[in-house]
Amino acid sequence: MKILDFKLFDNISERSQNELLKLDFFSKNYESGDKVLGKEEDLTYVMFIDQGCLKACEYTINGKEIVSSYYFAGDAFPFYLYFGHTRKFPYDVYAIKKTKVYFLPLKEFEKIMDTDIVLTKNILKFVAEYTCFNKLVIRATQYSKVSQRLAYWILHLQEVDYLKLPTSQTMLADILRVNRPSLNQELKKFAEDKAIYIEGMEIRVLDRDYLLKFID
Repeated sequence: MKILDFKLFDNISERSQNELLKLDFFSKNYESGDKVLGKEEDLTYVMFIDQGCLKACEYTINGKEIVSSYYFAGDAFPFYLYFGHTRKFPYDVYAIKKTKVYFLPLKEFEKIMDTDIVLTKNILKFVAEYTCFNKLVIRATQYSKVSQRLAYWILHLQEVDYLKLPTSQTMLADILRVNRPSLNQELKKFAEDKAIYIEGMEIRVLDRDYLLKFID
């Protein structure tokens, strides 16, 4: 994927396209497990993921790893940190598969955004979708049981942008803050009770009333 093929640049002006291509941007390739960024590193670039997947990791006081976010192919980050006046990364970032990332200098990128209303709207929409996704996760994880968190998530799948849909049970377990075996057990039970249909990581609701009973 070329840099201008990213969804964030849909319908921007020709002038903005030319200015973007003049930026001193670069790309890097990572293998699974490679560290992309470290906590407390300066936030100077916006990252566009061409292929693969990254995870943002934070740690409890006991040293337990918590995956706070996943970033997939076609995604970009961390606009919410930059425009929230955070200037250092609050977490470590790792590749979880072969990943290619474009790095664009943020200050120069912001100058282009200031002169292109379409680009500004695209970024606002992107940040809003990211915020709504995090709110959905917060609401789901307020429930104490795995079955409740999973039922809430499934009932609100239509609110999740396709770029942010987890591609494995491990990812979904991390998002819902549950362990994978328990998640797998509940998914199987929902499927056996014909409340959902599962094919890979695609989940289709068959019986909303069944799922609603878990969260009412």
